[in-house]
Amino acid sequence: MRIVGITAEYNPFHQGHAFHLDSARRITGADYVIVAMSGNYVQRGVPAMFDKYTRSKAALLNGADLILELPPCIATGSAEHFASGAVNLFTKTRIVTDLCFGSECGDLTPLIQVADILAEEPDAWRHALQESLRLGNPWPKACRQALSSYGEEIPFGLLDTPNNLLGVEYLKALSRQNSPVRPHTVLRKGSSYHETVLEDDSPASAGAIRQALLKSRGHFTSDTRMQIPSLEVYKDYDGKPPITENAFSLLLLERLQRDPEESFGLYFNVGTDLANRIRNCLDQFTSFSQFTDLIKTRNLTRTAVSRALLHILLNIRKYEAADCFRVLGFRRRAVPLLKELANRGTLPLVTSPGDRILSKDWLYADRLYESVRSLLHEQPFQNERLRKMLVL
Repeated sequence: MRIVGITAEYNPFHQGHAFHLDSARRITGADYVIVAMSGNYVQRGVPAMFDKYTRSKAALLNGADLILELPPCIATGSAEHFASGAVNLFTKTRIVTDLCFGSECGDLTPLIQVADILAEEPDAWRHALQESLRLGNPWPKACRQALSSYGEEIPFGLLDTPNNLLGVEYLKALSRQNSPVRPHTVLRKGSSYHETVLEDDSPASAGAIRQALLKSRGHFTSDTRMQIPSLEVYKDYDGKPPITENAFSLLLLERLQRDPEESFGLYFNVGTDLANRIRNCLDQFTSFSQFTDLIKTRNLTRTAVSRALLHILLNIRKYEAADCFRVLGFRRRAVPLLKELANRGTLPLVTSPGDRILSKDWLYADRLYESVRSLLHEQPFQNERLRKMLVL
């Protein structure tokens, strides 16, 4: 049995994601597709605009067979932590045979070339990287300069695009973990990751769709509708205020004011310099997004700051590998797949959120998200412990 793994956020699920799912199954000849998906918080360090069950259902209706949830500390980690956590999860299933990710280059060869160096970290490369970072260069530029100094020529712009960078991290993780999972890449189709404008003749990025929904105050316009398969899945969100980090502003402010000043540095991804900036600027806090913009620096990106603030809010103090297979949903045709995972996987299989295996921090993060969503949308609170996995 051949099984391909895909790591995703699907925030929301769009035409490009459907293309990726179809391509992954086709190029690997997979019998099943397992998706390791971010839960209610995503890698940019913000809450997902759509809850994890809505996003899981959309994926299952469009080609996925089984959805596993990435724990919050992995889902909201850097590209390295995100990729490493996903590869570790797939490897521990002992049934995933292939990994397929999207990239802007569509070619594994140059990505493997870079990943091999990053995995080994030879002294000459590491010293060149540290020197470039010390001069204030962002990581992609510093890495490119270090590779050139090390004597490796890479295609221009290879490390300037997010999916290529994440692809390198997947390949690096596969190498470091000595994983038997085989990598594949699919050329990204449609608008770029950072594109914020919908285009009629091209599949839009998730970011562009979110921007359109923010502009329309949550209403799915005709331009947005044509970009989203299985639109009926999102009916409870149509016309409702979009969920953004600013819906969590008061909760974050209360957490920052309540914690002792010296404890900020104890949280995941919060270094000493950032902890000092948080403390020194706290009186100027007006919203989650405003505070993120206020305390970012040349060497500390907005996304890195947002992740750090979210980790404080969610009480995430360290990076930890997944300690269970948390199932969000599956298709009935994939029952044999679920049985294989239960029999061969090296982690406990969790199909009910009420299971004591789930950490308190994980359940707290979901309870916080659902509390905000229910109040913002004026809908009843749905207790995560009572939620059932999706079966389609």
